[in-house]
Amino acid sequence: MFLRFLHKMNSNTRAEQGIREILSKLDQSELLSLAATVTQGLLKNKLESNADAIEAILKYSPDLQSILRRRIVTREILFAYAHKYGAPVILPATKNDLVDTLCQFWDLKTFPSPTDVGTIDNTTSIQQLPQQFQQEASSLDVTVLAIKFCEWFYTMMNSDKPIGAEHFWEDAKLRLNLFSATNEIYQVVDESTEEISRVLFKTKCEHYLYFNPNFLNDGIGGRIDPHGLVVVLACGTLHANNACVGVFEQVFMLARDPFSDNNWKIKNTELNLRNKEVRNPPSLCDNSLTSNLLALPKS
Repeated sequence: MFLRFLHKMNSNTRAEQGIREILSKLDQSELLSLAATVTQGLLKNKLESNADAIEAILKYSPDLQSILRRRIVTREILFAYAHKYGAPVILPATKNDLVDTLCQFWDLKTFPSPTDVGTIDNTTSIQQLPQQFQQEASSLDVTVLAIKFCEWFYTMMNSDKPIGAEHFWEDAKLRLNLFSATNEIYQVVDESTEEISRVLFKTKCEHYLYFNPNFLNDGIGGRIDPHGLVVVLACGTLHANNACVGVFEQVFMLARDPFSDNNWKIKNTELNLRNKEVRNPPSLCDNSLTSNLLALPKS
């Protein structure tokens, strides 16, 4: 037991040292901006140096891997570190590939990436996500739940398999709205969970879509509705053929199913797909689908 603990401690120490070096490649404005994001602005004007910012990022990030996945930590920075220390990189390599390579190099425990394609088997249960996700709705941190749920859901959406019908309640409902400059299409699906799964997968495949959620503070949210359901709010950019083609907004209602090992399952969901030019990262308060739900309580 002690040896396992010592091994884990050494792994985390190596990872922390590596991440400190990687963060040191950012300039001060980038470090302070990332520290402000991680701490939700609660240390505003109290971080005076690069070292202060790095310490705050390490202390208040949910895990070490999440730091590497921040947009501000570029693929070039990660590759330079991997090359310097001889971490085995197989080219061509995406940023996610480099993150996984470094985590393996440091022997650091990893969690599925929100943008990895096909890394989670289609039978993966929401119940298998980290412990915070498994708490009762009365005591859980709904923001943490929302983030972990979106990591799971959009990884499944971006995979080459449909999301399993077992992740929806039997009476689940999907409302799908597609908007372009010349057309608007609305579709409601409530016949069966299999049909919901099929429509989501068919829509993604027909338009070659890749969902890139905005995991910054203004892109994912969690609330509790008056009936006790957990409301997950999400938005992000849509990509097709290596180009950004628009944005999406989605709302989920989640409830535990006592007849399915008390897993969280999707009660209903509404998804907006917008074909448009994207100039700024989308945020929850920018659209009517999610902004009016931000007034709901977090607990």
